[in-house]
Parts: sequence; structure tokens; C-alpha cells
Amino acid sequence: MKITENNNHDEQCESCRIILPGNKVFSCSAGSFKWLVVLGAIIILASVSAAGYFGYRLYQFRSEQQAFAEYQQHKAEEQAALQKMLNDNEKMLRDMAELSNLEKKLRRTLIREVDSNKFLSGNDVANEQQEAARYLGQGGPRESMGANEIKAVLQAQNQNIGQMIAERKSSVSELLQIIGGSSGSLAAFPDKWPVQDGEISSPYGSRVGPIEGGYEWHQGIDIAVDFGAPVYASAAGKVEQAGWNGGYGRYVRIDHGNGYESAYGHMSSIAVEAGQQVSKGEIIGFVGSSGYSTGPHVHYEVLVDGQAVDPYYMLKSKE
Repeated sequence: MKITENNNHDEQCESCRIILPGNKVFSCSAGSFKWLVVLGAIIILASVSAAGYFGYRLYQFRSEQQAFAEYQQHKAEEQAALQKMLNDNEKMLRDMAELSNLEKKLRRTLIREVDSNKFLSGNDVANEQQEAARYLGQGGPRESMGANEIKAVLQAQNQNIGQMIAERKSSVSELLQIIGGSSGSLAAFPDKWPVQDGEISSPYGSRVGPIEGGYEWHQGIDIAVDFGAPVYASAAGKVEQAGWNGGYGRYVRIDHGNGYESAYGHMSSIAVEAGQQVSKGEIIGFVGSSGYSTGPHVHYEVLVDGQAVDPYYMLKSKE
């Protein structure tokens, strides 16, 4: 394409010719050409401005996208922390209820076998009433609560319940020490460790499933120990069940009377039969990994009036 100028003084005007491909000629006056230049400049300026605007918007979008991703990550971390607080709170509430029931059970049933004056004197009753008054809770219905409000409630609950659990543990320990001083009165109380050695590999309460993952409620304790180690009856009583029991594998359950029962799972073999009377410390089987198990251990449960409680609160120190 060629642009040529044509000066024609007779017509007193200036013109230009634009030769397009194919020898086509486009003629325009100088004034029109200037307007074309101005129009082109405007178009270029608009294009540059639009490119700058959209570039800025792209940068802003990417910044907002990064900020949103950081917000999501922070929110996920907060939700995980809140869920942990909820799980801890649930366990503390269960522990508190179980300790309270255990203490009442001890006072109600085993007191009859020892000097009851050591347990329920007038001062003790007054102290219990004062303690109950000190722990009276307060609250009210709320249609909805935000995350911060839930955290505040859980923190307040955990602080109060933690103090109560510590005091209940101390009270139960004192009761056991007093009862333990009586000759043979604890033969039917499940406080003997079911194995001689070993370590607790999974405590009582909520946990991550050992095989399939996910949260589950573990209503006993797992004590990891070598294959074939003897399993002892934690108290005297009558064998209610002895045999295979689903995920428990080879399983024994003993009724100790006064509402107490103990159960033993995952054994390699069983040394007792249903209906048999056993003494405290008698061998009832041997450690194995039968049923729903990842390795050698004994699963040990204690039930009070049909409800599972944390056996650890009852067990004496290992001999």
C-alpha cells in the first residue's frame, strides 16, 4: 500500500491517495487524513487503556483468589480446632458422669462391707451439699451461636469440668484406699490389672479407628503385651460368657455382683467356661490378636449397672 500526496493549487486543496492491494486507489483530502490519524490514535489509546484496565482486574482477581484460598485454609484450621475442642469436651463430660456414677456406686454398694461411718458422716454430707451448690451451672436457650461463642462455652465448661474430674478422682482414690484396708472386701471389685506387664496402647473414649480410620467410641482400654501372656480375672465372680464374640474375637465376660462386670477380648485361647466361678487373679485365658485386632493385646472393659466406664479409674497400681 502506498500513500501519495497531490497538490492541486487550482482546486486550492490538498489530497492524498492510498493505494490498496489490487491497485485499488482510495483518495482522501488532507483534512480527512488528519482525522483518520486522530481516530487511529484514539483507538490505540483506548486499546492500551483497556489492556491496562483488564490487566489490573486480572491482578486484582488473582490477589482476591489468593486471599480467599488463605481464608479457606484459616477457616478449615479453625473448624479443626473447634472440632477437637468439641471432642475433648465430650470426653470430659463422659468422664465426669462416669466418675460421679462410680463414686455413688462405691458408696451405695461397697460401703455395706466396711465401716459406713468412714464414708457418710454428717460432715461428709454437708461437704457434698456445699460442693453441689458450688458447681451449680447456669445457662439458657440460644437459637444459634457463632464459632467464637461456642469456643467460649467449651472453654468455660472444660475449665469447670476439669476441676471437678480432678476432685472426683481424688475422692474415688480415697474411697478405694479405705475399702482396700478391709480384709478381702475387694475380692469382687475389678481393680486388678488383667495382665502382668504391657502398656496401654489405646485408652478409653473417642479415638481414630485402628484399621478403617474415622472416629469411633472405644469403651475399654487396650493393653499391648506379648502373645500367650496370661490374662487374669480382675475380680472374683461368675463367668457369664466364654467363646467367640464377633469383633472381640475370643472373649470372656465375668459378673462380679453389685452391678459390676468385666470383659476381656482378642485372646488367643480361653481357659474358663460359662457358668464357672473364678477367683480374683485366676487365669481365664491368654493374650492373642483374634477378632478386630492389629496385634497382640487384651481389650479390657468394666461395666457398672450395664454401662461401660473407664477401667483405668478402678485399676490399682501395677504390682
